[in-house]
Parts: sequence; C-alpha cells; structure tokens
Amino acid sequence: MDFYEVLDQVVALPRTRGRVTSRALKLQFHLDDEHLETLKEELIEAQRVAADEDGKVLVWVGTHAEGERANRAKGEESLGARVQSREVKPVAYTPRHLAERIRAEQAALEARGSSEGERKTIPALFADLKGSTALIEGLDPEEARALIDPALQLMMDAVHRYEGYVAQA
Repeated sequence: MDFYEVLDQVVALPRTRGRVTSRALKLQFHLDDEHLETLKEELIEAQRVAADEDGKVLVWVGTHAEGERANRAKGEESLGARVQSREVKPVAYTPRHLAERIRAEQAALEARGSSEGERKTIPALFADLKGSTALIEGLDPEEARALIDPALQLMMDAVHRYEGYVAQA
C-alpha cells in the first residue's frame, strides 16, 4: 500500500471519530515514527483538516461538510449531535485561522503578565430554533438531525465569519 492509500485510510479515523491517538494510528497501520509524523504533517499542515494535541492525539478540524458526508456514509451521528452532546471540543469546529488568533491573543495576554483576560465588546449570538421541538417530534433521530443541522451550521458559519467563537451549540 502506498503513502496516499494509507493517508486516505488514516483520514477516515479522525474524520468519523473526531479524535484518535497517535499510538492507535501506529498500531492500526503498522507505522514507524517517520511515517506517522509525515502523515500528521500532511493532515495538519498541508490539508489543514486536523490538529495535534500534545503530540498524542489527532483531532479532526476539517470542514463540516466533509465530516457530515463521512458520518452519513458510516451511519454515525452528525457533527451537530456530537457538538450538542459535548463529545467534541470547540477546537473541532472552530476554523483554524480563528483558533490560531485566539491562541495568539491568549499568548499576548500572558506575555503582558495578565492572566485574568481583558474586557472587550464582542458580538454574541443567542438562538432558539422556535418550533423545532414540535417539528422533530416523532421523527427518527437521524431525520431530526437532518432538519436541525443545516440551521445549526448556518449559525456557526455566521459566528465564524465575524471571527466569533462557538462556545456551546
């Protein structure tokens, strides 16, 4: 199996599971350290669909559409359902450029010796999908998610467009 065949298979794990350890990847695909680092570099730096947590865990941060297609193909729950259940941390659905900006601002605060943060005016979105309970009542959970997820994604996209951060969905 060549590198890109392995890469395609490796991509499927964090995409469908949300997170996967480096050790699990090494075991599953019989990878040595060099191959694992090359795969991680491809996913994190080149394709920008994953993030590395402490060199131990690969976290999927790819686009919502990619994750949704993979989940539907596997019959797994949607990103929206995982976000709502708190299984996925915000880093998994925060655009990379925004996550980097948040980290940079935090580093700047720490460099100034301020650990308490700072006061600033921010845009906020509080939303309730009025009538959604009645709309999805009696539907199969997958059908309900298919109705709710597009609205959730539109709201998340709007928040991200204005460089906002989704703290809870």
